[in-house]
Amino acid sequence: MDTATVIALAAAALALLLVLGTRRQVAALRERLDQQRREQTTKGADAEDFRADIDGLRKLVALMAGGKSVDPEMVKENRLFRNVRADELAAEFAAEKRPYVIDVRSPQEWQGGHIPGAVHIPVDALLGKQRLHEVARDGRKIFMVCAGGGRSSAAAAFLSERGYLNVFNVEGGMGAWKGPVERA
Repeated sequence: MDTATVIALAAAALALLLVLGTRRQVAALRERLDQQRREQTTKGADAEDFRADIDGLRKLVALMAGGKSVDPEMVKENRLFRNVRADELAAEFAAEKRPYVIDVRSPQEWQGGHIPGAVHIPVDALLGKQRLHEVARDGRKIFMVCAGGGRSSAAAAFLSERGYLNVFNVEGGMGAWKGPVERA
């Protein structure tokens, strides 16, 4: 092997080592950059959660300043609506107050039986704002009901965030309701 070939091979080997070393360095830099992006995203999400918590607490304080009662669970859970038991809703009927009930279940569930006088607005139509305009803003208590309390809780939070006052989620929903039922 002549000297020129040896020098060329040595140069090629050196170039290969440099490329491999550079690739490792680039990979390490990419990993550090990805880690920093993940950390920044986490910090941003934490900051957004913090702002949302503060905003919720401000709204709770505003409710109290406006003379509305706020229970300890509302403060602990940072929510603007109350949870009530089905028997508390039944008491409203017994007192002949004709409570304003919104049933957010599916049409099939609604047809299977619902609270007399309830308004049927499926949760998707409410949260999608297609039927938000149908929710009365006359100051009455608004009782949200679904099958078990999950969808109605989401609907109650949605209405509360949009300035509706006196919003109540019926815990246990129709599964806990022992009062009269109408069928469609």
